Amino acid sequence: MSRPVVGRYGSLRYRTTFGKRPQIAASRMPGGSSTLKTDVSQFYPSIYTHAVDWAVRGKATAKKHMRVRHLGTLLDEALRESRSGQTVGLSIGPETSWLASEVLLARVDAAICRECPQIAKRGFRFVDDMTFYSSSAGEAYEVLARYEILLADFELILNPTKVRVLDGLEPPEAPWVTPLRQVRYRDDNDAHLVNDLVDLFSLAMDAAVRHPTEAVLSYAIKRCDPFPGGLESWPIYRDLTLASISRDASTLRHVYPILVFAKSRGLDVGNDRLVEVLNEACEAHATLDHGFEVAWILTILRDLALPLDASAAQRVASMDDNCSLVLLMDMFQLSADLRGAVDMSSAIRRAEAADALSSDDWLLAYEFRAARWCAPKKWDDIPQWKELNTAKVRFLVSQSATTPRSRLRRRRPAFMPSWSYP
Repeated sequence: MSRPVVGRYGSLRYRTTFGKRPQIAASRMPGGSSTLKTDVSQFYPSIYTHAVDWAVRGKATAKKHMRVRHLGTLLDEALRESRSGQTVGLSIGPETSWLASEVLLARVDAAICRECPQIAKRGFRFVDDMTFYSSSAGEAYEVLARYEILLADFELILNPTKVRVLDGLEPPEAPWVTPLRQVRYRDDNDAHLVNDLVDLFSLAMDAAVRHPTEAVLSYAIKRCDPFPGGLESWPIYRDLTLASISRDASTLRHVYPILVFAKSRGLDVGNDRLVEVLNEACEAHATLDHGFEVAWILTILRDLALPLDASAAQRVASMDDNCSLVLLMDMFQLSADLRGAVDMSSAIRRAEAADALSSDDWLLAYEFRAARWCAPKKWDDIPQWKELNTAKVRFLVSQSATTPRSRLRRRRPAFMPSWSYP
């Protein structure tokens, strides 16, 4: 399912999106009576760069002709150079890592299908998660044994805590999805919408307790279309999504476009409770150096022009995470309150440090130097950084250049003849 194909503008996309997984699973079920589930342990961090060469040329050929210049050796070299010469681990995020990993796993796919032909008809893989509907538990264990050996040929191992053989067919959908999808969601009047929002999130919050590793609350947030924009439905939807943040911080990336969309429609997003919860969450996550969570919270506060408390800001200033520090410095520039209360000297010293652009602080160093937030420094004698700056390449869109814009496509409720706000 995760085979990369060329998408718009030359970028890559999945051949089959994850949303099609239920249909793919159903098409693989006929003939199966048991389910094998596998997951590669620490997938990207454990990939051996030499193994990518093995996947391209074949392991025997690659080991015999190690010094021969070939596509495989060039990929191996490029992947190592992208991580300061490390031979173990691919960077998480870049499409190049995804492409290289699929080259490797495609070799494993081809080998397992040759040795166990039934898996081609009753199995599928999405990234490093493989599902196989076997005719018996015995067949599932046979396939599992061969799969482990084939992965080991490329220095990969399965995560023992996530490998399992189920007696029966695993449903195409997670057990919590169906009841949430079937919850009544009326938009004929605001009172019905309020009641249905409460019902939906009550089920979701209960399911989130029973399935803590699943994106239950994110599903519930995105399920609300038409957009609850009524006088009563909007405040309760806002508060329920805000409550979801405390339970599952991964919902932040879904809460952000909702708040931006609401602000673009003239709805109230800047109430004291929202500011309080976001600042409390920011301070808590900053203390633990949770870059994902803090960066999203700062983005919400920044783009909605909401205040960041000095105590939370000082916690962020002590973080290692570059994204959070760059966002904080951008907010710092336009806030007299923050400039008077927050000490950014540690981040500035890190940006100015010798060879910072060759360290884990490269993003911090580049943005601080490009924006002149630190004393002008040479580009560590690396001409490529200077070229990027000359070309005005930036990784941050400055707050002064940012205007909140609608990032959602949501229908308006049926009881509203038109959006009554801009």
